[in-house]
Amino acid sequence: MAAAACGQSPAVHSGTTAADLRAYLAAVEPIRLGVNTLLQGADPIIAGFQKHTLSDSQASAKMGALEQAFETDTVDINALQPSDPMLAAINAPYAHTFILEDSYLNALVSGMAEDNVSNLPNTQSDQRAAIIEWRVQLEILGRKLGVALPPDLQQAGRGEIAPSVSGGS
Repeated sequence: MAAAACGQSPAVHSGTTAADLRAYLAAVEPIRLGVNTLLQGADPIIAGFQKHTLSDSQASAKMGALEQAFETDTVDINALQPSDPMLAAINAPYAHTFILEDSYLNALVSGMAEDNVSNLPNTQSDQRAAIIEWRVQLEILGRKLGVALPPDLQQAGRGEIAPSVSGGS
């Protein structure tokens, strides 16, 4: 992850094939898209917490259920072990962003229960940098191998990363 954060991109491995890239995308896309959908469910919980239409314990319980579902995705993405060294190097920092997000969600659950969300970890910059690096490396590899990437992949790393209780991203 340090290399990704410093902008040092791994060189495209000459042994990576189009089939390798397609197999990786086939494995990662259901997880990525599922997480996108799952995290959209955080907004109504946060709104209920902020507007007090949910009690602290209700908001914490709902966010806790969301965090537990996310935990499964965290394990799934970190369990991906591409046999291709280049894809493994691309995946590792991306998979780590799930650990950072799970940590944030866990802190959010606790903060909601205590009605104090002022000390949440700030991992968005690290997550954003790693996700953008992941996307760029996939784009480079896809271009080199003639593999079309999912069109919505361009959105990875843009917008809100962690559900915000302060109204900002």
